[in-house]
Amino acid sequence: MKKMELFALEIDESLFYNEIIYYMKMPESWRNFFNRERTDHFKLAYKVEPLGKKLTSIFPEIICVYSDNRVLLYDQPWLVSTKPIPESYIKKFTLGWLAHLKGYSIPELPEDVRNSDPSWVSCTFGDIHGSIDSYQWVPGIAAIKFCQDPKFLDLGNGLREELKFYHVIFNGKHECVSNPLRHSPRHDPFSYVIRLELKTRGGDADRYILTVTLGTRRYLSQAQIKDGKCFMRSGHSCSVLVSVQNPYVTNTDRSFSQLKFERCLGDKSSFTAWETALDGLYWDVLNGESFESDLLLINPKIYAEGSGEITAYVVNNNLFNGNSVKAGIGLPEKSGLFNLVKSFLTDYGAKELQLIPDISRRGMNDSRFPMVAPKAEGLTFEVYGSEEMFEAIREVLTAAQKSIDYVTILEEISESHFRLNCDKEVIVELVHCNPKGIVAELEVDKYKDSAVAEDKRINQIIKRLSKTELNRNPVLALVEIEEKDKWREGTDPKKAIREGMKKTGRLSQFIYPLTEDVTGNVSRIINATLDLFNDYGFFSDNVNKISLPGTLMSITVLKAGNKYLPTISRLVGTNLSIKMLGLDSWMSIYEAALNMDAAKFLDSPSKKNRSNEVFEAFITKEIQNELDRCDGKVLVLVNATLRYNWLRSIGNTKICWDQVPYLNERLSNESRVKFIRINATDDVPQYRIIINDALNEFNKASGIFKDPIGIYYGVGGRPSAWKGISNDATKFTSPSKQLLQQRAVEYIPLGATDEEEMDNLAILADHLRRLGLTYDKHTIFPYTMRILNSLSKYITGNEDDYDYDAEFDEEVVVDIREDLSLQY
Repeated sequence: MKKMELFALEIDESLFYNEIIYYMKMPESWRNFFNRERTDHFKLAYKVEPLGKKLTSIFPEIICVYSDNRVLLYDQPWLVSTKPIPESYIKKFTLGWLAHLKGYSIPELPEDVRNSDPSWVSCTFGDIHGSIDSYQWVPGIAAIKFCQDPKFLDLGNGLREELKFYHVIFNGKHECVSNPLRHSPRHDPFSYVIRLELKTRGGDADRYILTVTLGTRRYLSQAQIKDGKCFMRSGHSCSVLVSVQNPYVTNTDRSFSQLKFERCLGDKSSFTAWETALDGLYWDVLNGESFESDLLLINPKIYAEGSGEITAYVVNNNLFNGNSVKAGIGLPEKSGLFNLVKSFLTDYGAKELQLIPDISRRGMNDSRFPMVAPKAEGLTFEVYGSEEMFEAIREVLTAAQKSIDYVTILEEISESHFRLNCDKEVIVELVHCNPKGIVAELEVDKYKDSAVAEDKRINQIIKRLSKTELNRNPVLALVEIEEKDKWREGTDPKKAIREGMKKTGRLSQFIYPLTEDVTGNVSRIINATLDLFNDYGFFSDNVNKISLPGTLMSITVLKAGNKYLPTISRLVGTNLSIKMLGLDSWMSIYEAALNMDAAKFLDSPSKKNRSNEVFEAFITKEIQNELDRCDGKVLVLVNATLRYNWLRSIGNTKICWDQVPYLNERLSNESRVKFIRINATDDVPQYRIIINDALNEFNKASGIFKDPIGIYYGVGGRPSAWKGISNDATKFTSPSKQLLQQRAVEYIPLGATDEEEMDNLAILADHLRRLGLTYDKHTIFPYTMRILNSLSKYITGNEDDYDYDAEFDEEVVVDIREDLSLQY
């Protein structure tokens, strides 16, 4: 039997109570500085949090920082560190930050602020554990102790590599980052990364679990500023791990800090700048003088080699073109790294988790055809692109294709009309449209403002397409467009095209131009087409393989900037409809996408608004209406992320497997209502699937695995493009190969009457992941939840929903469609 081992350990904070640590309280004058500066009686004018966060990223020895009122009002510990960092450094950073907040120079600060001297107090964790945050200091001390000595990583096939790990706080999380590795001079360097986080589990919140997340981080080696040009794109900041030689007088070991820089826009003397004043202060305090971030991009190799006083590794994220090292990490490396951590921490008293058995049952296949259509109707399929693209699409869709089991998607009726391969009579009109004036870079030079340029393009599209002959059929538009790398800064028109198409009644999808790769062209065309049909509401044939117990409702909240839209999908048989807050009727997916602007968006829930009350009232009413409408069961899928502020009743400490989340008395006592909490966040641990305990053999098998406490983990099959990579492949020996593993998705059935019903609900949730048309295996979310996420692009204009991401290499946006040579 296959078994799953979660990359996590049960841990008790008392294991580290005897460790010597140092804490610092914020001097009274500094506390008074913040307390005096308030916009009203309650709200601070300046936040303490940015200073604390930057101090931890710069000094990873600081494993716990507090930035709330307990520090400012009650003189609680502010910083907790494993080493007494020179107080002069803390003071210089803090005074520099306070002066920056006021727009002063340091000498202009009040005298009592300038003259205060912070100091460290020595104690043990056991002495102060009740007043500091376990979620910060437990993974911090575990990471620091793990990094104290070099480790030998077993890579399989007799290959072992000695590694030195450094404790780094990266994006606020504790990591053990290895010394950079380089397979050959033609490859960029990369590090193994071990991230440690303290978590609790749904329904078992009293037990602490230390999750061990494993992956890689890749670094720049090629210049990104040369010949007076900078090849870094804007969009978000870029991280760099920096170590200044001898940052402490008596410490000869390296300590790495995370700094961030970003692309400057407009006419600037430099191409890049440090993201915050605190990033710049780092150099003044530890280096003794300022340092221009441009230097890191002019010759990153010099700083990565660490031959001078400054060692710096610039993270090669998606702001830069190309990377000779692909994303991901091999199974032997993940297993070997976890074994290192497990061996080290179990010696301290941490406990291994039980292996989780597979409960998979047969009954579901991966058949997509014939599609299942909402109804018999006519559709118009527009192609905005070259004549060559249009002819290629026509040829591919009307021919039997090997990649989809020699199925033909469109059967020709006439030169422009085709019968769709589905269970009902759906006639598709294929129309070639001139992309001129639609697919062109935004005129940012003319309008100076990208937002104005976007609006102009949207209006141009509306004006042009409103003049076309009125079409009574729903319209799907496939738009040929260059990759984002090909557009000048701020000129990419995709968002404007999406919005313009929506306002003229069209669902849209983008596809890259044809290349010499014939197989890649076919793949992109098929998947672009199926994506459009999927967004319209067509199911794969797998929908006929499941047996719904009644009505299936899925609940989520879609994000649009700083606003949020509560949304529900409802599946009855093969009839899928959408309900959005503020709109009275249930709509088809097509109608919902085109009418989202009329829905009611909410602010993020807070004490100052009633957003969570409005949300709960909305979903409660719709669940009750469904109970009144039908006699069968009502099964509700809910996204686990809603437990943060929106729906606290599905929080880890609130849920119990035999009870539904509390919404009101009627629903809590209604036997027909069942919930399944679906979690696909990084709360769900990484894993390995063991197929032979004795030989410790593992693979990328799929299945549904059942934890004794009532948590299920679904692992989907691999997309076909991931095949051909052996299970023993490693990043160390094959850096140019993309090594990915399916993500585990957590299901927690709620309200079941017995264990068999729990099993059936988890299996149903997993089967629902195979109802969509896109790809050839599971998606991450069940189809009825994923289709809600797909609506987001009709609010934001962006494709933000990726089914798979790179193993832990979180600064690299991995679009699986792009990696599979598909569209996006």
